Parts: sequence; C-alpha cells; structure tokens
Amino acid sequence: MITLIAVSRFIPMKANYETKRKTMNPLTHFKKILIVPVRTFLSLGAIFALVTAAHAQNLYVSTQTRPSHAILEFTPSGTQSIYASGLLFPRGLAFDSIGNLFAVETVAPGDRDLLIGRVLKFNLRNHVSTVNSAVNFFFEGLAVDIAGNAYVMANDQTSPTGASTIFKFTPDGERIVFGSVPSQGWGLAFDSAGYLYAADGGAQTIFKFAPNGTRTVFVGPSAFAEGESPVGLAFDSSGNLFVSIETFSDPGADSIVYFTPMGVKSTFATDLTFPRGLAFDSSGRLFVAEANAIPDGRILWFPPGGGSPTVFASGFGRPEFLTFGPPR
Repeated sequence: MITLIAVSRFIPMKANYETKRKTMNPLTHFKKILIVPVRTFLSLGAIFALVTAAHAQNLYVSTQTRPSHAILEFTPSGTQSIYASGLLFPRGLAFDSIGNLFAVETVAPGDRDLLIGRVLKFNLRNHVSTVNSAVNFFFEGLAVDIAGNAYVMANDQTSPTGASTIFKFTPDGERIVFGSVPSQGWGLAFDSAGYLYAADGGAQTIFKFAPNGTRTVFVGPSAFAEGESPVGLAFDSSGNLFVSIETFSDPGADSIVYFTPMGVKSTFATDLTFPRGLAFDSSGRLFVAEANAIPDGRILWFPPGGGSPTVFASGFGRPEFLTFGPPR
C-alpha cells in the first residue's frame, strides 16, 4: 500500500514582456510526503505507475500571479493549490515517463541587463534542481521525449532577426542545440512517432523536426490569416495537432484550430482571448489557458469533438502552459 499525505500547501511578443525584475527570487515549493511500508520495495518508476493508475490526473499550470509567479495544481474537481512559487516567468511544463515534472523559467539576476533561461526538474519527492540554463534566452515551450530528454523553445534576445533556438537537455544535464526556427517560437509537442513540432508565431509556420533534427514545414503561412500567430500545440489521441492562435491586436478574434496528420485544417473554437497552452485529459477533453491579466486569467475545457467551453478555473493572472500528471 502506498499512502500520499499532502501538506497544504504572455508574453505576447518581445516588445510586450513584463518589466524585468532585477532580483532573483528564491525558489520555494511545497512538498508532499510519500510513505512506503518497510516491506514494500518499489523503484521510482513503479511508484509513479501505481500513483498514476490509482488517481485521476491533476492539471498543472504555469502562471504570472500574485504574490509571485507560480505553478498551480488543480485536482479534477477544480480544487486549486500552489505547487511551486518564487518563480520568474514560468512557461513550459511536461512530465517524463517516470514522473519527474520539468518546467522552464526566465530570471534576471542582480543588476545585470540580461535574461537567463533555466530548466527546472521536480523529482518524485518534489525536490527541485536546475537541469541547465542559457544566457540571453527567454524560455517558452517545453516537451519531453520518451528517453527523458527535455526540449525547450528559447527566444534569442541577441538575435537581430528574432530567431529562436530549440535546445535539447539530456537527463545528465548536457545542453545541445537541436534546431532553430526563424522567428519567435512558442509551443512544442511530440507526436506518437517521436517527431517534434514547433510553433513559430512570427513566421506563421509550424515546423516538424525528425529525431535527428532535420527540419521540414508541416504547415506554413497559407494556413493562417494575416496577423494570426500559432502559439500552443497539443496532439489528441487520433494524431490531430491542435493549435491555439493569437492575434495580439484583436484578442476577441483568437481561436483554436486543428490539423490532421496530413495537414488538413479545421476550426475547433473561436471568440477566445489569448489562448495559449493546450492539454488533453484522459477522457479527451481539451483544456486551454486564456492568458489574460489578473483577475481575468482562466482555464477552459472543451468536450471531445468540440462545443461550448466550460470554465474550469478563473481569477488569477496569465496562465501560460498546461500539462497533466499525477497528484504531487
């Protein structure tokens, strides 16, 4: 028997970043205690599998809320708690196959006029460590492959063209340049065959990367109207790629579309405001973060096949990216 005891615990475009904070806040988080009887000997992977099977998946959301930027955790019924606080500009979230939660943030330490993107890992005991970092990069989307490598979309703050780099961080912390996109990159997502998809908002293009890093165009500017930027990405169980679209100048015209594996486009939802992170739960409902400022940030969910959305949570600031995982 395993017992879990809980301790109560937009950037639209580069010119629209929040004012940089010049001090690095200490990272704090609230732990849960895992109690395993003496006779029970389980690997971390086995613990993760049992917890996942025994509990519905919770929703994890990166937010820019008060008193600090944070990762929020929601139960399936919508009960909200703070999983990690003391962050700066948290963005992409993803679990690996054994239950480690990866997150990215971007900090501005001391009085130096620079940004440092960091990859954080919360292990099964909720201990946080820094996997690696990159100077002069603002970290956005995050995806993890089946081997435990973390891929991060990094907006280059020194690039004269606004290009973005995709970094690959190995389980031992090595940082490798996996690929790039020509403009401001946002979300990342893997398909079932191990290909990585990357949303380039400025180029109005979704790129597809083979496991060896070879880049091709999945859909280009002709798939989007003038002023539309693809931002968030998520695959459903049928292999369709769902994409949140932001206009930044006319948020009431924002939408969600999806593409079949062959690139055929359909509209899924319209009349949204700053839809960003996307994630599917185990029953096929699509959750989307509307990255409005406090107190208008909210999480919506759509039934499988589309239809009117339901408000899952609201009242906080700028929910960014989403992922589902076991209760922590």
